Amino acid sequence: MTELRLGIVGCGAVAELYHLPAVAACPDVRLVGLADPRREHAAELAERYGAELVTEGAAGLIDAVDAVVVATPNSLHAEAAIELARAGVHVLVEKPLARTTAECDAIADAVAAAGVVAAVGHDFRHFPVARAARELLDLVGDVESAELLQSAGGNWPHTSADAFTRDRMGGGVLIDFGVHMLDLLGWWLGPLEVESYRDDAQGGVETECELRLRTASGAEVLVELTRLREMRDTTIVRASRATVEIGIFEPALLRLGALSGDVPDPEFERAPIRTVFVRQLTDFAHAVHTGSPPAVSLADGRRVVELVERAYAVREPLRRAWDWPEAYA
Repeated sequence: MTELRLGIVGCGAVAELYHLPAVAACPDVRLVGLADPRREHAAELAERYGAELVTEGAAGLIDAVDAVVVATPNSLHAEAAIELARAGVHVLVEKPLARTTAECDAIADAVAAAGVVAAVGHDFRHFPVARAARELLDLVGDVESAELLQSAGGNWPHTSADAFTRDRMGGGVLIDFGVHMLDLLGWWLGPLEVESYRDDAQGGVETECELRLRTASGAEVLVELTRLREMRDTTIVRASRATVEIGIFEPALLRLGALSGDVPDPEFERAPIRTVFVRQLTDFAHAVHTGSPPAVSLADGRRVVELVERAYAVREPLRRAWDWPEAYA
């Protein structure tokens, strides 16, 4: 297997804290270049990680790399991925794949025309408990209902002052953190349809939301996300043979009926997020070298964006106990 020459477009917090350490930990990948409008910051990171090339945009990497991680703000995902794909560069695009399905389709068209490999950075697929849960859910019978309650917090690192504006992100907690949860639910339960959606956006971006979905078999799925308070942070799936509770992030647990326990993975336990980014990059490199499908395809990424888009299209206010009734007249 030849060494994969890699570039990264966008040198914000996620690149600095996770993508760059992942490159350093992958023996089949060599960091060649970094691109960011903040050239001095990119140069500092390049020196630290041994990259040869520093440029302000994706175009400056094209002739020097085989593949690129697109870690720009969401609003620039499509532009960068399309430019790179058309030049014959393989792309791993940070989640969400794009802000809209139209942008997702434009990326897919460019990738198909160029015949390059493309993957989406839904790294939660690489959490050991997520993979164990998928195997377990195949054994518990028909899904009757599911409920996901997740505190998204405000502790994910970012360096952009306008990181959470609607124009730059495409929305709030649903498209930012919720896409991870929707990707997992679709991976575990199959295709999902939007029944209803409520949030507290009030003209800005949402910090709390309630999304009701339905599986192809008719099972109801409730998703509640918040940046304002603590919740249970688990998914409960009720099936015909058993009830399964899954905690992906904090806590990381897998509980089946009266039985419970964790999923042993010493490497993950030492450095959870860094480990899944290494596994994500390793999977992408393997797909480039072998032509095999990546763990998260463009179709997977589009499916999640479509759910978010449909939810925003039927948005209703999320009512509070203290709100006065006339506000919702």
